[in-house]
Amino acid sequence: MSQPVACANCGAMMVPQWDGRVHACPYCKTQVQVAISGDQIAAGMALDLANVDVFLSRLAQTLYQGFSEHTKIEANGTYVISIEVNLEPDVFMVRREGNHAQAHHKKVVRGVALRTRAVALDVWVQMLTDALAEHANTNARAAWVLGQLGGRR
Repeated sequence: MSQPVACANCGAMMVPQWDGRVHACPYCKTQVQVAISGDQIAAGMALDLANVDVFLSRLAQTLYQGFSEHTKIEANGTYVISIEVNLEPDVFMVRREGNHAQAHHKKVVRGVALRTRAVALDVWVQMLTDALAEHANTNARAAWVLGQLGGRR
């Protein structure tokens, strides 16, 4: 999932630690913090944009496990109707419309929505994963949760 990192001190390949952001050299014990990218998160989520049921279910499950304090999920049993992720100043909303999903992005400042716009689903996923990566790069718990995506344990 992450790119190999060479130790700046001795040149050996560093080993990712528990949160995925810190890499440690097994030889000289040097540590370095690297950023998590939106592409890494998207790969870990492995979202299927062609199937709205699988897409919404997988996204809801992932966000509920790691970001429940930032996520509102409207569901009827396992049937997910809508998801809202609040990572101020960005709010991401996706809602089921028949066999399709409608995605929206909202810019919020101090609780006031400045702009809301409809976004293509693939663009919305990229924007969401980039915002999640930015959040993870400032929050160790979020980084750990994202490190668990895609079977990395």
